[in-house]
Amino acid sequence: MKKYLDIDSWNRKEHFHFFKGFDDPFFGLTVDVDFTNVYNKTKREKGSFFIDSLYTIMYAVNRSEPFRYRIEDDKIVCYDEIHISSTIGREDGTFGFSLFEYDINKDIFIENARQAIEKVKSSSGLMLSEEMNRLDVIHFSPVPWFRFTDMKHATSFGRVGSPPKISTGQLYQDGQCLKLPVSITVNHALMDGLHVAQFLDILNDCIIAN
Repeated sequence: MKKYLDIDSWNRKEHFHFFKGFDDPFFGLTVDVDFTNVYNKTKREKGSFFIDSLYTIMYAVNRSEPFRYRIEDDKIVCYDEIHISSTIGREDGTFGFSLFEYDINKDIFIENARQAIEKVKSSSGLMLSEEMNRLDVIHFSPVPWFRFTDMKHATSFGRVGSPPKISTGQLYQDGQCLKLPVSITVNHALMDGLHVAQFLDILNDCIIAN
């Protein structure tokens, strides 16, 4: 489900019209986020840190309204729920695109994720489909091999799109904390740095409550 935003009464009306005409209206930043609580719980439950960390991120995404905004035919819609379009790596060094449904019930989310991951790992190629054009998603790319301080995504200027892009790097030790580089790339027509900061506050609250 989705609802339309009244652009004319929106306090970011001018910002929207200014940035939406850019060839590349996305801006991004990378933050090291303390995921110690999530990692420790994953270890206790013998789960998957990738899936558990992604669930935590998506829980925060779905609690952050600007991250649910999308541009459709020059109008802004706000989706009730956002799902995941993620790259999944294979043992042969290739990756495929997967799409799995977000669910606030963590057990259901984990099962959806496991099925999507297995589907990619047991196949070949990019696995492109019409579902890849869905707007009610976050484009997610795990990069678990190294820490990074910045991230640039491939962009087709003819198809800029509006879903945010989130990537995570290698979990690393920082004193008593386990931190995860989190890259966040969003469309400036839909939000500003303040809204990314608010999302990070929500994410931190979700981790603390984990």
